[in-house]
Parts: sequence; structure tokens; C-alpha cells
Amino acid sequence: MSIINKKDEDEKILELLGSIVLQNERGIQISETPAKIVLDKENFSIFPEKWGTYIFSYREIIDLTPEDYQLKLSLGKGQELQISKLGYQYEDFVRIFIKLRNEALLKDLLFQETLKKSGIEADFMYLDKSGAEKQRGKAEFKFYQTSLVILPERGELLRVCFSDILETKSEDFKIIITDEVGEKFIILKLGEKFDLFKETLSGCLNEISLNIQNFIKGIWPEIDFLTLNEISKLIKEGKAVNKRDVEEVSPEFFKKLEMALMKTEVKEEYEFLKSIGEQDKIYIGFKKGLMGGLTGDYFWFFVPIYSEDKSKPGNVVAFETAGEKETGRATYFFRILGRKEYREADKVKIDGQIDDLISKINRGLSAINFRREPIYLPEEKLDESEYVKYKFSMAKIPEIKLMRELFIGRVIHRDNEQWQEDVKNLLEFNAISKDDKEKWQKIEDVVEKETDLKEENETSKGVDEKNEENGKTEEKVD
Repeated sequence: MSIINKKDEDEKILELLGSIVLQNERGIQISETPAKIVLDKENFSIFPEKWGTYIFSYREIIDLTPEDYQLKLSLGKGQELQISKLGYQYEDFVRIFIKLRNEALLKDLLFQETLKKSGIEADFMYLDKSGAEKQRGKAEFKFYQTSLVILPERGELLRVCFSDILETKSEDFKIIITDEVGEKFIILKLGEKFDLFKETLSGCLNEISLNIQNFIKGIWPEIDFLTLNEISKLIKEGKAVNKRDVEEVSPEFFKKLEMALMKTEVKEEYEFLKSIGEQDKIYIGFKKGLMGGLTGDYFWFFVPIYSEDKSKPGNVVAFETAGEKETGRATYFFRILGRKEYREADKVKIDGQIDDLISKINRGLSAINFRREPIYLPEEKLDESEYVKYKFSMAKIPEIKLMRELFIGRVIHRDNEQWQEDVKNLLEFNAISKDDKEKWQKIEDVVEKETDLKEENETSKGVDEKNEENGKTEEKVD
């Protein structure tokens, strides 16, 4: 419960009268009653007659449904708020509410990176891989460093990663984008902005391609043009690539990739994990820094550890990054299969799970720009103000839910001897445990984890301020 102060009044965007119903898993909390609804940039407030004041963050909303002149808001844990009887202001209210929510999610959660172009408005259609229509309507389009973001007037934002795009084509003044899984995004009614949209999209894709080629030439200056062209088709920014796939194109390049990785601070960790892991299933990726001076370009890798001999510790995928400007480092471990299922599975079955699993984990990491808080953040932390921004991603992005489900634990780096000992302890714990929900945690790491959460949150805050400043000067479309 909160009282709106003078600052909130200054930031007020819309105020109107309507009717609300508030309920939780136990039933109706506030029966239908007249209320004043106030929208500002960060929050919305409800003033029911004789019920005091309620303030909510847009980030608390897991789902919203505008229908029959009502707006239904799911707040998680069985809570639902229904807003109705808005009269002629209903359409404007829904449009502004959805825009404010999408902008909050955009700023706080998924896309902390350079904004290239914004202000382009048009119609769109979103089709799933079966061709079924999932969403359509008017939207604003924003081009970021690694993705195109679609902000619908009525619906949740959509993100199209440039590295996921398989094909783009234009016909009859429509632009059709197809991604790797077969989903289609059709942009139409662009009018005089058609050429601008097409050129901006092409420019962003070309920039990603140049980043990849510059990276490849940076670690292998003498590479010939044909090999460079073949490797460029295989490697995509933000996605790890499998050792076996790279060596089919060029065994020499994977050696160069490993040599570049070994020059970073994770040399000893990589060598140790590689010595106990499945070497043909190793994945290495690189990513251009998204946060200006706060982070640099960096590598990451996945090493699966498993064996036909179930007496040996295994059933894990280890994940590690290198090159970030951060205060602490840790190695993250995920289950490959359920613990009971793993004991009964042969190596062929396990082999068949690895590529798809690593691809999903990589997609989840990409969706949150490789921030690790959403992997290990305890459920109860989501109700705290500084972490409520993660509620949406944890509830709505399947790959993040999967990562949290499969997460075993993380091993914090202090020195190499301590780190190796803790890795062995984690692997032994995972081999002994029979409960898939049981996590490994070193007692003395609890305080350090709290410190990490605070530091990562402070870094994110600094990034948000930097991007907000960039947004004031970036090129926008009139």
C-alpha cells in the first residue's frame, strides 16, 4: 500500500475512473468497486473507494488480456486484477497501458544494448512454425545492436534476434523475416518507411556479419577467403558452436578458437573441464559486448560431462564465460537428464540430448543478454523490488524456466585448487542425489551469492542509466 506523492503527480501519464476487482488464490479480495486508476512511467496505482491505495509495477504483470471492454491482469501466485467500465477511454487506456508495460520490460529486462533506430510504425503478423497466426496488429519497431524488437499496440513485445534470422525477403511492399525454427514475422503497410525499414534491417545484419568476420580474422589473420566464408556461415554472434561442426569445415580454426580462449582468465578451468568432459561435444562462442564500457567482448563455453560408466560422476553440462569486466566469476552446472533417467540411459541416448540442450540453454542466456541472476535467483527474491524485473522472463521464456529447472549449482572462483575441489564435490553430489530439485551449494558461498546479486544489480542499474542517456541522443525516425 502506498500514497502517491508530488513526484508521482509530476510523472502521471493518464488518470481515469473505472471499476476494479482484485482477487487472489483464496478468492475475491476486493469485490467490484469504483476506482481511480493512475498510470505513470514506472508503475500504475489503484484507488478503490473505501479501500485505500494499491501500487503495482508493470513488471509484476505476467499476462494481460484485453477483451469485452475489460483488461485482465495476471500478477502471479493466483492474483488477478480486472479493470472495467472505462467508457470511451477504454481503447486509449489499453493502448497506453500496454505501451508502458512493454517499455518497462524492454528497459529493465531483455535488451540492455545500443538502440540503432526507433519510431518506425507499421502493421505486422507473427506466424509460428506450423503457419498458425499468433499475433497481428499495429506496432512500433525498434532496431537494437543484436535484435529487432516489435512493440505491438495490443500484445506483448516480440524480439527477433538477428543471429536467429534464416531468411529475409520483400514482396508486394511486405517484408518477410523467417527464423531458424520456421517462425515468420511479416511487416506490412510501411508506406514511405518501406525502404528505410529494409535498409536498416540489412545494415544491422551486415554489421553482425562483419563482427563475425573481424573476430575470425582477429584470431586467425592469415585465413584464406574461402575458409573465412565457410566459417562465417557456421558461426553466429551470441551462439556457441560445436567443436565437431567447426572441425568439419576447418580443424585449424577450432585450434585457433581454443588458443584465443586460453589467453583469457579461464585457461585452467577450460583445461580441467575439457580433461573430464566429452571433447567432441564442447561448444565455444563469442559475443560482442552489449554494455559499452561496463563489459567487454567475451567468450563462453559449454563442456558436457557424462559417461557410459555410471559409477563415474557425470550428467552435467558446465558453462563458463571469460572476458567480462565483472567482480567475480563462477562456473554453472546443469543436469542433462533426470537423475533417475540418467542412471538407466545408455551413452547413445545421452549423446542425442546434448546438442538440443546446449542450444536451449544458449537461447535462454541470449534472451537475458547473458546475465546469470535469473539462473540462480531464489524464487522468494522475485517479490523484492530490485528483482521483480525478472518475473516476466522466468514465467514466459521457456528456455529460462528450463535453465532454472536443470540448474545444479555454481562453483565460485577463488583459486584453482579450491575451484577444482568444489567442482569434484558438486559432481559427486549430483551423482548421489536422487531428487532432481536438490541443488548443490557450498555453505560459505551463501554470503558471497548475496554480494553477487547486489553487485550485478548495481551493474545493471549503471547500464540502464547509460542506455537511457544513449536513447536521448540516438537517431529516431520523424
